[in-house]
Amino acid sequence: MLSLTKKSDAQPVVAPLWHTNFRNFDRLPDTKVVRTTFFINTAAGAAAIALLLWVGYREYRLYSLSEQIAAAQREIDSNAKKNTEALRLSQIFADEDKKFAEAEAFLKIPVSISEYVLLLGQSLPKEISIDFTDLRFPADPKVQQTVTMRGMVAGSRDSAAGAASSYVDLLRAHPRLGVIFDPITLDKLTPDASTGFMSIEISLKVKTEVKKP
Repeated sequence: MLSLTKKSDAQPVVAPLWHTNFRNFDRLPDTKVVRTTFFINTAAGAAAIALLLWVGYREYRLYSLSEQIAAAQREIDSNAKKNTEALRLSQIFADEDKKFAEAEAFLKIPVSISEYVLLLGQSLPKEISIDFTDLRFPADPKVQQTVTMRGMVAGSRDSAAGAASSYVDLLRAHPRLGVIFDPITLDKLTPDASTGFMSIEISLKVKTEVKKP
């Protein structure tokens, strides 16, 4: 016998599609309230603006630094000119001050030039001639004033050496020169090839405690 099935156990009848679905979902418009492209465009625009601001700030910073450097260089150049001028004037002042100090020291020498020349001529032996006299008056009071004499001694080597030593002893024992100068030394005694005489050099240092009469 054929089994009979209940009508309720039968499968529901599906209505057949009335047409084929040809939709391309990738090309369908975005129907969301806020579209995705909005966020993408907004983010890209914000990044572009941030980059533009950063570039602008950097350029402004570089411009500001260049202006500061230029201002500093102008100030340096101005100060350099002033410093050069100040150094020049300072050197001039130092030179003039040195001259005044030397003149002051010259005035403090306990014997005048005329008196020194007179005493030197009176005490000079006939075999000795003085060709050069150098008077140095340092501004530093701790440095002794010095008179340097250079000349020639006639005679043989031995006789010239004896005459030079005797002359130095005479200067030391002189009643005026011996009081003013101390020490009085024979610094050089050498043969002079051009004249055949002996060349001498004598230095006389002014005593610091001697006062001009």
